[in-house]
Amino acid sequence: GVVVAVGIGSLFLQGLNLGIDFKGGSQITFETPQATSVEDVRREAAAIGRADAVIQGRGEIQNGGYRQFTLKTESLTAGAQTNLQSALRSEFEATSIGIKNVSASFSEQILRGAILAIIVSLALIVIYVTLRFEFKFSLPVLAALLHDILITLGLYSLTGREMTSATVAAILTILGYSIYDTIIIFDRVRENVPLMRRSSFAAIANQSLWETIRRSLATSFITLLPIASLLLFGGDTLKDFAFALLVGITSGAYSTIFIATPLLVVLKEREPEYAKRKEAGLREKLEAVEGPAPEEEAAPEPVAEAPVPAEPAVAGDGAAAAAAARREARRKRRRTRPHGRAR
Repeated sequence: GVVVAVGIGSLFLQGLNLGIDFKGGSQITFETPQATSVEDVRREAAAIGRADAVIQGRGEIQNGGYRQFTLKTESLTAGAQTNLQSALRSEFEATSIGIKNVSASFSEQILRGAILAIIVSLALIVIYVTLRFEFKFSLPVLAALLHDILITLGLYSLTGREMTSATVAAILTILGYSIYDTIIIFDRVRENVPLMRRSSFAAIANQSLWETIRRSLATSFITLLPIASLLLFGGDTLKDFAFALLVGITSGAYSTIFIATPLLVVLKEREPEYAKRKEAGLREKLEAVEGPAPEEEAAPEPVAEAPVPAEPAVAGDGAAAAAAARREARRKRRRTRPHGRAR
């Protein structure tokens, strides 16, 4: 909850660092043979009339400067691009100069397409889960996926990473990976429902989690290994893509276990059948601890009896009774799991 709240706050206050794909304009990338400060590059851009340019250093900091830079500004004409390249070469001996131009209308089209792709994918997921299971199963899936998207976008906003079309591709990949994990667990829940006819839905969900959790965690950890390698050793574009995947898949593994499945239990235990099972389970636990409730009978007529002297308490009677109650509770728990222990 704290992570999601901080991410949403950053999205509202700071926003996303939208790349040229979504904002339009011109983007110039270049390298310098010596480390140069961002202020020096900004001063040179202002000298040729580009004081409004957004300049970012990339890579490792060396002596307070960078050797790789990205300069974003409004769309430049061919002449303005030539003047800027000449200034960068003469002042900083810049090399590997690359220029990318995107019109405002094209960037708006890309942004609309990205938002539409995410919305349509979520709608298709809800439809599939509803047809495969039931509608109540789709609501936890949707909550978990929104959780993963918010955390990914929130951390992008906090770290100031550039939001590009590659990031949208990473988010769609995260959605597919997260729902894969959730469907595996929900499918086991569906299989265990007819096997555990007297168990509460919480017990069914818990048993299903134990039967699939090792597979889910192993798959997630193994997937994160090449993603971490891309983040550490890949290029700048790959690093942004890998960062989104790293955050999203880690969040997806968490949300499947701790958000989607418990939320499904909350929704299903409101149904009359599972509500009765839950009450029966609570009564059994109470009886195991406190003993069966006394049956109501007609009160007998009081009969005068001779007083019986109280017997001295025997040490250890309370401990023996508690041990017997624990053994009885264990026997009842075993009877509610007829299919055996978790695999």
